Amino acid sequence: MRITLLLILSFFSISSFSQNEIESNRDFTLTENKGKFFFYWGYNRTKYGKSDITWKGPGYDFTLSDVEATDLPKEFSSVYYNPAKLTIPQFNLRLGYFINDKYAVAAGWDHMKYRSLHGSIATFKGNIGADVSPTYSSLTDGEKVRIDNDSFVRMEHSDGFNVLNLNVERHDLLWSFKDDKIALKLVSGAGLGIAMPWTNSRVFEKTNDDRIHFSGIGAQFFLAPEVLFFKRIFVRATGQFGFANMWDIAITPRTDKSDTHAEQVIYYFERSVVVGYNFKIFK
Repeated sequence: MRITLLLILSFFSISSFSQNEIESNRDFTLTENKGKFFFYWGYNRTKYGKSDITWKGPGYDFTLSDVEATDLPKEFSSVYYNPAKLTIPQFNLRLGYFINDKYAVAAGWDHMKYRSLHGSIATFKGNIGADVSPTYSSLTDGEKVRIDNDSFVRMEHSDGFNVLNLNVERHDLLWSFKDDKIALKLVSGAGLGIAMPWTNSRVFEKTNDDRIHFSGIGAQFFLAPEVLFFKRIFVRATGQFGFANMWDIAITPRTDKSDTHAEQVIYYFERSVVVGYNFKIFK
């Protein structure tokens, strides 16, 4: 959380430092974008497709197919506008730079949340030793099993299904009026990401130590209408399809030196609304 706050302060310091130059820059137009920077912050909701999750550890190696999941939104409260709590909800953070008038590159952090749906039904395949779990050792391939987040397994990236990504964006100006004080743009693009979930999982009543861990890679594709005010302030609503292929999810405490891990491919559709600012540092 402290790292995020430092990033925010740094970005706004850059913006403040360059404000005089921005105000005196007569070339700050809607169509001449090369050299501009932008920053945004906002919040998201995410829908997840059914996924197959594999658990591997001493005495067990099994897959649950068609696992359902949900995100974990916070109710609207001070966490959405208290600077000390901005990282608690599901959020999006990004800094970008226009390499020409149409295209920009942007590095960012999508902080989503994921939890297997308690009580949902999945299909079992694999084996569980009786010494690991007398209750579930009798499961056979193809058998339907109820997800019990408390006593069986829970896959929960609740401190963050974090994807650090690098995107390429295309910006198309659709319409403007009132001397360009208000404009509508269409932003589209794609990117690659690194999955760094902070996983709070459980397997046979054993919980990990809820730490951030590099788990895999992914990609995303997005489309977003953007309303721009006074050429600088913007509000963007994004629909994003993405996936993360995670082959090394931490599911046991750091002190567990066995080759215990989980594997999962997550497909998701993220909706986000962000507020941002365009600025220049260099002439």
